Amino acid sequence: MADRERRGSDRSAKDDVGSATTVIEQSPPSPQRLGPNARRNVIVGLALTLPALAALTLTLLYPIGWTVWLSLNGNKTALRGAVDFVGFRNYIRIALNPDFQTALLQTISLTAVSFLLEAIIGLAVALALDRGLRGTKVFRALVALPLMVAPVVGALAWRFMFAAGYGLIDSVAHVFGQAGPLWFSNIWLARAAVIIANLWLALPFDILVLLAGLTNLPEEPLEAARVDGASPTQILFRIVLPILKPVIAVILVIRIADAFRIFDVVYVLTGGGPANKTDVLSTFIYRQMFSAFDFAGGAAAAVLLVLVTSLVSLIVVVGARDDWREA
Repeated sequence: MADRERRGSDRSAKDDVGSATTVIEQSPPSPQRLGPNARRNVIVGLALTLPALAALTLTLLYPIGWTVWLSLNGNKTALRGAVDFVGFRNYIRIALNPDFQTALLQTISLTAVSFLLEAIIGLAVALALDRGLRGTKVFRALVALPLMVAPVVGALAWRFMFAAGYGLIDSVAHVFGQAGPLWFSNIWLARAAVIIANLWLALPFDILVLLAGLTNLPEEPLEAARVDGASPTQILFRIVLPILKPVIAVILVIRIADAFRIFDVVYVLTGGGPANKTDVLSTFIYRQMFSAFDFAGGAAAAVLLVLVTSLVSLIVVVGARDDWREA
């Protein structure tokens, strides 16, 4: 009996030693100090990164900080460098400005109409190119051409085409004995001219991204739908578009940021006219700062523009987060 108890105690002691050894083996190793070579690599990496960080601070962070500071001060800060802190007074003044409200509404309208047309036309062209018809390679190269043109140059080309009397559209109309429309005198025609020029500049990006998404579509669900007798329209709306939702969300986020800060096309084509009916937030900020010389108000409007763009983009990102995870 005593021998059995002794053997049992010996086994339990061995088990305790074994479990302790296992715990010691499984415990994480103690952190080791960096050797001379590792320290040298860290120092070299920091030294190589510091110039880029300094350039980023000077070209990005400093202007943002100065704009925010200027928006919280009066014009004396911009003109004389003296502190003239007024808090959020500039924001309230600009937000209650009818011209700012009109520019904001017109910016949102331009963004919504542009994206709707881009989605419809871009998807149609991408689907046509994805079929691999004859000449699609040449057409792909032609589609990418507007991406290589600066927005100002593209806007100037469209201004020449829309010009009354000597423009391309007016000249073609004269061949058929008709007078061309006055694009920049009529409010709705001026808005249409801005949307057309903006579409020409933005569509290539949408087409190429959608085409990349169509190229990477899985074949299994498409083949299964065809075998089940689904029509092309059903395949498009029930299979292709749901799979492309993450791609469309990426396009939406990028195009919202681009459309909200549009300046070149509007400034070159209409300058915000006629009667400020094509005015957008960027042209309002430009006019506020360099025509009215209200630098503090223009800075406040610029900060509001960034906040509105960030808010809309955040809503889109949150809404598309589940689709990105599934992709």
